[in-house]
Amino acid sequence: MDRTEVTACDHDVLIRRHCPIVRFDDRELFFPTEVDGFVKASALMRDEKVILPEGELSLDRLGDGLADHYLRFVSEEERRAVVGEEAKRLARKLLSPRLGRVGLFGRVFDAIYRLIHIIRPTVPNRTVTAAALKADRLGLHKEVPVTYARAVMAGEWLVLHYAYFYLYNDWRSSYRGLNDHEGDWEQAWIFCDPQDGSPQWVVASSHDISGANLRRHWNDPELIVSDGRPVLHAGAGSHALYFRPGDYVTRLDVPGLRWLLRLQRWTQGALRIKDQAAERGLGPAFGAPFVDTATADGLDARVWDIRDLDDRFDWVGRFRGLWGLDTHDPGEGERGPGGPKFNRQAEVRVSWADPVGFAGLHGTPPPSAMRRQVTDSRLGEVLEDLDRDISVKARKLPFASQTEPNEDMVEEATQLTELLRQRSELSDLKGRVEAGVTPDIDYRGHLDNPAVPLPPPAETGYILTFWSVVSVPLVLLSIAAVLVFESLTVAGFTLVVAAGVILAEQLARRRFQAFVRLSAIFVMLTAFFAFAVGGLFTVGRFAAGALVAFAAAVLFISNLGELGAATRHRRRSNAARSEHEDPPVHS
Repeated sequence: MDRTEVTACDHDVLIRRHCPIVRFDDRELFFPTEVDGFVKASALMRDEKVILPEGELSLDRLGDGLADHYLRFVSEEERRAVVGEEAKRLARKLLSPRLGRVGLFGRVFDAIYRLIHIIRPTVPNRTVTAAALKADRLGLHKEVPVTYARAVMAGEWLVLHYAYFYLYNDWRSSYRGLNDHEGDWEQAWIFCDPQDGSPQWVVASSHDISGANLRRHWNDPELIVSDGRPVLHAGAGSHALYFRPGDYVTRLDVPGLRWLLRLQRWTQGALRIKDQAAERGLGPAFGAPFVDTATADGLDARVWDIRDLDDRFDWVGRFRGLWGLDTHDPGEGERGPGGPKFNRQAEVRVSWADPVGFAGLHGTPPPSAMRRQVTDSRLGEVLEDLDRDISVKARKLPFASQTEPNEDMVEEATQLTELLRQRSELSDLKGRVEAGVTPDIDYRGHLDNPAVPLPPPAETGYILTFWSVVSVPLVLLSIAAVLVFESLTVAGFTLVVAAGVILAEQLARRRFQAFVRLSAIFVMLTAFFAFAVGGLFTVGRFAAGALVAFAAAVLFISNLGELGAATRHRRRSNAARSEHEDPPVHS
């Protein structure tokens, strides 16, 4: 924009001009839509009791005093009415195996999570099918997807805020992800310079990324920009937003077990064993095999129905309840979400109250403010202070060299050199400011743990896939054997199982040198523990063993889908290669 300051009337223009393009997975069941139809088709609930039945609720009835209420989109009757054929038709299959893309630690965490999932309160089975059928029956998915947007001044930044509402998050049930829940709010922000409206930073909501790692600079090569609009890629079912297409592994940060992760990585470094591709760059976190797939091979949403996101609307600014079924899940992942302004605890979101802090932009001014801060007069003051310090050091140095030729003199000389270097840098900056040149920006210096797509699973063959399916159930069966057969010593059998599992992991990944090194280490450890540790389980071993064996069977059956995923992945890879091969030339 040519004008010197963006006015309120320009906000709508900027919102439409820079509205993100969102690319979806081809298997996606739910797309951004309006909240009106969802609210009308839902019941207002409290403590599992219907306060307002479906059809009587509207947006203007969502306001104060409803913090402990929630919306239920799918009723028990609608869920029970789903027949097997409908559920089978809408079921989604894994396109590539996931367990083999992380190490043993990740698979152990996956096993623990899925076993706990059996007893924790979650969204009931077939709810996703009932939600998809209801959405189709009521026509809740519009021909043009809907986004809610607002423009707000936050600190020195003009923020364009976009919110996307989905009827359902089916990441767990459809794509073997982390959770399911009715209703889903995802958000994106564009930070603009208020002087000319130029976009500078893009922020996209994600699962386990926070702060500065959420944002990319407008000129960052990682960010795709098309016709002045950022391109975002939605995860299948989860609807989390990413800057590049690909598969993203969930980061699982367990503070009490960080020492174990450090020990694992130290051992890998000492033995020159490469870590799993999915676990590189995770920082103090384990790579759990909850893969979020953002293939961007489906709907390319460029045209949007943009609605106002204004907290003067009661459903935005006053409704603190949940936008979906409240399962009372203690982990909260299976509860309906809060709205764009409030979180599940009915508190104002940081991203709403302080978008600058949410994006880690405090202390990073827009270019126009930076130019005002780095003015000729301010630089002149700093240079004058430096000149005084330099003068003092320069006068003291000759006397120090004559009277105290020691380490103090060397330190004085070093400090003088550093002051002269700083003065030279500031003098150059002063010259650039006077010439109207904006100081250089490090587009990626703020990133210390960004979301990175997984490399293609080149090492995931049938052998590794089969091993990833049976490894954790095998460990559990071994533990069950220790509990049941009292003739086996705990220490000896545990060590043999641990050695076998870890060595098999290296063979499955074709790491033969690592296999040899680890074999030697385990032989020495076995010799030591054979004499140091012993004992038998006696009390309750049969009951505990049966329970562990049952858990192993459940996990094994649950993991069998990985084998089909490996076959589908190989077929897709072969098809992709054949498409890129040159056609035969016939003479």
